[in-house]
Amino acid sequence: MRFLITETQKQSIEIIIQDLIDSEFESIKMESEDWDMDMMSELKQVDSVDKIKVSNVDTLEGLKVYVDIYISYPCYDFDELLNEIEARISMSYFPNIKIIENEIKDERTSGPGIDW
Repeated sequence: MRFLITETQKQSIEIIIQDLIDSEFESIKMESEDWDMDMMSELKQVDSVDKIKVSNVDTLEGLKVYVDIYISYPCYDFDELLNEIEARISMSYFPNIKIIENEIKDERTSGPGIDW
């Protein structure tokens, strides 16, 4: 079954999804304070992200959310982090949502990988 979604409705969905992503990411950041060394890969992903911003929502085939990831440390693999956020949102709010990395944005002006 297909539904026609207006541009206004799409913008409302984007705002809701952005709020959910922000909330779940904040929860993961708080939980990560108790992680041990066995979770170094996941910890590096969480620590290197400043924010995750919705760049586009595609509703043609399910609900696909494209996000830009703003980083503060050179880390370029965020599959585990995005999968965890996706699972949490899918479980409670939007079943079968897909969160897809659109672009990694490194806005640092100095630091590892820039100065040295």
